[in-house]
Amino acid sequence: MLWLVRHGESEANAGGVTSDDEGIGLTSRGRVQAEAIAAACSERPAWVGLSPYLRARQTAEPLLAKHAGVPIDELPVQEFSYLSAARCVGLSVVTRRPLRVEYWSRMDPEYVDGDGAESFAMMWKRASTFLRWVEGRKGLGIVFSHAQFITAVIIEALYGAGEPTEGEMRRFLAAQAGLPVPNGAIVRLRWEEKRWWVGGVDCAHWQGA
Repeated sequence: MLWLVRHGESEANAGGVTSDDEGIGLTSRGRVQAEAIAAACSERPAWVGLSPYLRARQTAEPLLAKHAGVPIDELPVQEFSYLSAARCVGLSVVTRRPLRVEYWSRMDPEYVDGDGAESFAMMWKRASTFLRWVEGRKGLGIVFSHAQFITAVIIEALYGAGEPTEGEMRRFLAAQAGLPVPNGAIVRLRWEEKRWWVGGVDCAHWQGA
């Protein structure tokens, strides 16, 4: 069994101006969501996977305190940072919108926006490699990650996504719109009969937070 957990509400999600994607922390609401995630996990996990980004690690803290001593893996499950950090200095989620529109209008899976950015193809490979790696793990694994990466993993699990083409980029955008992964959400997957079974996007544990 695999739980994919999106980090709690971050300073950027709340509309704050940020420049260092890796160092964005949680808001007070995000910390409440993190506590709710820990409360929802009554079973001791066999292992926990962490994104290198601060907001995902902060989200994991209550669960790691509850289940002390659980083996931890740092994994390349960080967010899809497709915009150059230099272009985003001093911008909020709202004011970065023209840059996002520009990026996605290209529909080029190999395009790299600049220093600190990755292409869609690079992110796609990370998601595929991660899912194949998880197939060999035993017991309950809980991985603290990010919305766009989780969406890519869901697509890979459901469809066995192939090469990162323009078509896959369009499928990715459609999945983001049709099956959003809110802050603090849990997506449960199960490897059985040589295939992945994907549960829904569960937010019930923090409703009202």
